Amino acid sequence: MMSRESLLSSLKGLSKNVYSREELLPEMDLLEEEMAQIVFEDGLDIPSEYVHMSYIMKRLHIMNNEAGNVADQELKKLSRLASIFSNHVRAQQSGITGEDRVEQYLGYMKSNHVVLRNLQLSDGVHNTEIDFLVLKQGVATIVEVKNSKRDVYIDEAGDMYKVGRYENFDSHLGAKMDFRAEIIQQLLKDAGYENMRIEKVVVFTNNRIQIKKDYHGFRVCFLSRLPHLIDDSYGTGVIQFTKHLQQMADYIQGKDLNEYYPFEMDVQEFKEAFVDAYLKIKGYDQPVEDGLFTRFRTVIHSLFNMPTTQHVSY
Repeated sequence: MMSRESLLSSLKGLSKNVYSREELLPEMDLLEEEMAQIVFEDGLDIPSEYVHMSYIMKRLHIMNNEAGNVADQELKKLSRLASIFSNHVRAQQSGITGEDRVEQYLGYMKSNHVVLRNLQLSDGVHNTEIDFLVLKQGVATIVEVKNSKRDVYIDEAGDMYKVGRYENFDSHLGAKMDFRAEIIQQLLKDAGYENMRIEKVVVFTNNRIQIKKDYHGFRVCFLSRLPHLIDDSYGTGVIQFTKHLQQMADYIQGKDLNEYYPFEMDVQEFKEAFVDAYLKIKGYDQPVEDGLFTRFRTVIHSLFNMPTTQHVSY
């Protein structure tokens, strides 16, 4: 049985309303894999989990051309949504890859330290996310990871711009880092470590870009410099043993919100556009049923279209 509803129900990826940060990329990968399995029904030369949206769209366009371009309109809509989806996939992949590299470099630190990753914290009113928090003797360093492929300018107010042919605003980075520092300062005070100094670092994973900074509220560096920069920071707090760092880390980790967020596009619309384009290419404008009902409907259709004036009752 092949129908619109059965195909839609077979697309399990991204079927929930909200996701944690860790869930999102695997769900996106699953949806791509499921679409690939439908489109490449004759089999794939490589495992379907390695077939991304560009392969799927290329295959659909080939199929449409072979079918006489019957689904041009459907593919136009699907192409727009597939482009949005692919941008989300690349952003997730870039973010995770960048953070993985930062975590690797933090492992090169020589000082005694504890690393917390992807914290979601709140001051009771507003929430924020911290890529990394590095705790060492006397110093808590907030690390923001940036994966920009373009040159960067950070103005006097701490606002970040990506620079190329045009200068595009990116974020109020200074204000965000200050807010995160305030939350960490309060949590450390609540945990009994109010003498800890707070450092803020923005690390860029792409060392081929140029960075100009007129803001003095945080430091910037490339990956290779990050472990040395944190190692060289000293504070006034007295933490002699690893257990104190871990107690501090456990307290802050206990305040992690672990919030879930919606995926930032209409996934159902995307799935429907994919199914509609595929069915149109395959010659199924309407859901296709099999078995007794299909045969019955065929017979009735033929009776009503007989070349005669005879009245048929049933």
